[in-house]
Amino acid sequence: MVRSYRRIFRLGHGLMVSWAVFGAIALTSQHPWIVLIEGQAQSFLLRLRGPVTPPEEIVILGIDEYSLTQGDLYRADPERYPFLAPLGIWPWQRSAYAQAIERLMAAGAKAVAVDVLLVDPSGYGPDDDAALADTLARWGDRVTLAAAYDVSSSDFGLFTNLLAPVYDNRAGLINLEVDTDGKYRAFPDRGIENLRQAHSFGDDLPSLAADTLAAAGYPSPSRQSEEIFFYGPAGSFPVVSFVQVLDPDNWPLIADQFKDKIVLIGPMAESFQDRKRTPIDGAMPGVEIHAHALAALMEGRTVNPAIANPLAQGLLTAIAIGAIGLGLGYRFTQPVPRLVGFLGAIAAWGALAYLLMVHRDRLMPVAIPVACLGMGGVTYIATGAVSNRLEEQRLRRTLERYVAPSVAQEILSQPEDFTSLTVGQKFQAAVLFSDIRGFSRISYQLGAIETVSLLNTYLDVMVDAILEYRGTIDKFIGDAVMAEFGAPKSLGPEQDALGAVSAALAMREALATLRITLKEKGLPPLYNGIGISYGELVVGNVGSVQRLEYTAIGDTVNVASRIEGLTKMVGTDLLITQPCYDLVKDHIVSVDHGTHVLAGREHEAVQVYGVVSLKGESDGLYHQVQKDLGRHLGQFPRTSKS
Repeated sequence: MVRSYRRIFRLGHGLMVSWAVFGAIALTSQHPWIVLIEGQAQSFLLRLRGPVTPPEEIVILGIDEYSLTQGDLYRADPERYPFLAPLGIWPWQRSAYAQAIERLMAAGAKAVAVDVLLVDPSGYGPDDDAALADTLARWGDRVTLAAAYDVSSSDFGLFTNLLAPVYDNRAGLINLEVDTDGKYRAFPDRGIENLRQAHSFGDDLPSLAADTLAAAGYPSPSRQSEEIFFYGPAGSFPVVSFVQVLDPDNWPLIADQFKDKIVLIGPMAESFQDRKRTPIDGAMPGVEIHAHALAALMEGRTVNPAIANPLAQGLLTAIAIGAIGLGLGYRFTQPVPRLVGFLGAIAAWGALAYLLMVHRDRLMPVAIPVACLGMGGVTYIATGAVSNRLEEQRLRRTLERYVAPSVAQEILSQPEDFTSLTVGQKFQAAVLFSDIRGFSRISYQLGAIETVSLLNTYLDVMVDAILEYRGTIDKFIGDAVMAEFGAPKSLGPEQDALGAVSAALAMREALATLRITLKEKGLPPLYNGIGISYGELVVGNVGSVQRLEYTAIGDTVNVASRIEGLTKMVGTDLLITQPCYDLVKDHIVSVDHGTHVLAGREHEAVQVYGVVSLKGESDGLYHQVQKDLGRHLGQFPRTSKS
């Protein structure tokens, strides 16, 4: 049992190491499921962080639903709304963008980015193209047009080409890379570089955000970001409806909003189906994602893994998980402290990941380490429960060698009571001593081996009788048995004393049955003497540092031992003292054997009583035992019955 307990204990540590190894493999593999899980954890931390104030220099001029519906207004009354003519039908006339750029530049905008692909000549004719071309000729160094890598599939394989604007002007790529969890978090430059490597694009166009930053006169950031720094959900940047710039009555009212600003023109209406899932928002317009990327470049914010190399990240994380888990496993052995410890470790890991993300823009694994620590904690608690169960069973089996199973259960259910016995505890209890009459002569006749066998047979039936009445086996002294009733668990003085007397009567009956069996086997008959006293005693572990013995000590114990010896002189098999008799007298038939001076107690005589039977039960066995015992001892008992 002890070996099983230790194996289970070691199994918990082994499984903790296994979880750490699993974490290392998972993080190193970068499997899509792992990326998905870690992405969800990152999203949770971003939402927990809340919005961050973005740079004031960025404004979005949104092609929203309101602007798209202005064509209906124009067609209903062209003379009243001539300024809406460029917005008559989508796609709009290029002159609409030309007018917007002219007004934005006149208002003092630093740069304008158009997140609309203008890769074909205008469908409204050369004059429409010329209008935008003239505007770009004046402001083109501060205007970035959208370009994109196009990868399409067909029956003949993949087709790749660059969709570049038809105008000779600076351009930026609007491609965004989606991760395996369906979210857009990769910084545009990273996604663009991956496309170039995968499909052999030969140009070196920058991203829309990077080119817009250059057009506004900002220096390029010194550090490259792996992921976009999201300032918040959709709506984090101010948005002005596109049509408001073309409205001659409204424009003077809003022109100041664009002074010294970088303006991104792009689709905002849901009908464009250009809303994308990001770690912080489930439906963010693409132009706003470019705004987040631009803002991060402007402020030099980067979001990179705390440890770039996946292998190093996996190994270091596994070492940390293993160290934390094993430390908690060795430090705490009980379920509740272990649970609290692992929950604290999980919270600390999450807090560290949060602080690194918020204050250092560094990403560390969260989901996998938390899962490994959580499973490690569950494993420890499970194996601990199993080992505690095994230890309880071991302790129960040990206790049941001394006490009745029901008493053992009570002790195990209240271990604090049993723990107090290590330093000794006072009890009011009954003490029973039993000894075989003439056993030295019997052992001399039988020899060692036969004597041990006979003694074990005798003790087996005696112990059963004692345990049946909730007695606690204290010790065996050769052929003698010492037991307590009421320690370490008491049912009350009367019940404890009655339990001791009932056990003694059961021992008398069991020994009578055993004598028949011994006679059939040709073995000598066995008779015993039993003494019971009731009073105060101290129960606990007594001995030295090297060896302790659970036992009871005190005057009550000494008296019980002396009156057990007194049974030989009185000529009976069972004597009890006055305190015990006072507790059980209403339940027994007894014989008054008077007062006797005991060795060591010469100053005080002890009143003793012989027990015939419980009231209402037959006294035949008592008389038979007294006759047989008298013959066995060579004398006849006195039978003054009360």
